[in-house]
Amino acid sequence: MTFPNVTCNGCGWVSFGVSRQYALDEVKRFNEYLASLDPATRTANYGKQEVSITSYEKCWCGEPYTNARDSKPGDCPDGCTIGPMIHWSEK
Repeated sequence: MTFPNVTCNGCGWVSFGVSRQYALDEVKRFNEYLASLDPATRTANYGKQEVSITSYEKCWCGEPYTNARDSKPGDCPDGCTIGPMIHWSEK
């Protein structure tokens, strides 16, 4: 699966844009994994917080995903690790 890169208009951070459904599916899958862990392992590795869709709805700077644009060449240097954010075109 290929995801288009998106750039935050607030800070310039680049993420890969995913659909809301993809994000919801990933949240569900990860929370099911967390629930399968014994409490000590879960707390040691992940703390007590579950993942939620809100982590996909904003940039690292706090700007909403709707304040982003398609990335242009040069927005993200080669070799950078980027994370997911809901694509700006999703409503």
